[in-house]
Amino acid sequence: MTFLHSCFVFLIAGLVYRNAFAAEYSDAENLLGELFRNYSTDIRPSQNLSETIKVSLYPFLFSVNDFDEVSGVISIVGGFALDWHDFRLAWTPTNYGNIQMLPIPRKKLWVPSVFLINPANKMEALGSDDFLGRIFHNGNVNWTPGGLFQTLCDVNMYKFPFDTQSCFFTIALWGYMPEEAVMIPNNNMSTIDTTYYSSNALWKLESTVMKYSDLVTTENIIELRINLKRKSLYFVINMLAPILLLSILNPLVFALPVESGERVSYAITIFLSFAVFLTLISENMPKSSEPMSLLSYFLIVTMTMSTLICILTVVTMRLHFKNSKVSKTASTILKILQLKFICIPCKKYKKKSQIQDNTNLDDGFARNIREGKVEPLKVEPVEEDTWKGVAEQYDQVLMYYFFLIVFLQWMMLLIVMSI
Repeated sequence: MTFLHSCFVFLIAGLVYRNAFAAEYSDAENLLGELFRNYSTDIRPSQNLSETIKVSLYPFLFSVNDFDEVSGVISIVGGFALDWHDFRLAWTPTNYGNIQMLPIPRKKLWVPSVFLINPANKMEALGSDDFLGRIFHNGNVNWTPGGLFQTLCDVNMYKFPFDTQSCFFTIALWGYMPEEAVMIPNNNMSTIDTTYYSSNALWKLESTVMKYSDLVTTENIIELRINLKRKSLYFVINMLAPILLLSILNPLVFALPVESGERVSYAITIFLSFAVFLTLISENMPKSSEPMSLLSYFLIVTMTMSTLICILTVVTMRLHFKNSKVSKTASTILKILQLKFICIPCKKYKKKSQIQDNTNLDDGFARNIREGKVEPLKVEPVEEDTWKGVAEQYDQVLMYYFFLIVFLQWMMLLIVMSI
């Protein structure tokens, strides 16, 4: 028996297998009467009860219905094709109008008890009596239950909104010892059938895995894994792009004239905007500390920088309106921030060159200066630094520094996200 002859095709395509020779109603009636005359659904179908029944599992996925990252619940629509051999349901087709197979109500058949053992709510057996079974003349039986399945998923939001989630559906053959019945993948398949999968608007199906569970060493539990990658364009446009623009606007507070009176309100408005985005991100996150989203850490650092900008804005405004003499400490800090100490060797070399050039002046020119024939150069007095000028230089330096910090922040974020 191939899978195309199973109930899966009947369920999906709605096709009915057509026999080469037409069978009459009486043939099917006689066949059913003969097969189920002494049939018991309470006894597993094995002539020798010491033999193990092998139940073949063929999972297929229709769609990802919903994935709630906050509660950690994923809902999918899919089904499971179960195949096994029942020696009591074998017949010779030529004796019954060449009938090869028949659909049979589930309640008339012995069906293995298969459970989803990691459900989001209560644990129930898969399928119901609404799903028909199908028997074949060689004794093979197929039953394909389907429905909406929900399970708990460990959500990892570290790389949100570029995250990939792996969710597990653990299927167990319940109530049977390994010597009585085992569940095996159909034809040693290692993935879930996604032929009829309908794409989700929020998640992209990356891959699927089917393997025996690591929970036990017996072949009664099969683990189905679904790997989903978030479609991040919505979050990039509505979340990351505004944060990037606010980060660029943040250092521009130092470019505002002090006389405008809008500096502090501008800085606080940017700070509150970051707080709003942090709230929006937290609403899309599970209430778990391990691991937290990298974007949350990024916003905390950005808000810390915004707080520092607010403080420095107040400080530079206070310096701008001071009337006393500029302190040496303020001038030294400014020179350090301006990296002027790097140019000290250059200035010394330049001063030494000027002294050497002065020693080479023409003696006649020097004598003319002493005799008054040439007027000496008038050196205008150097205007001392004022607090206003120092504050303006502080504003300029701080704006460049914070722009550099913003650039390094975003570069680090992109590098970590891409790893």
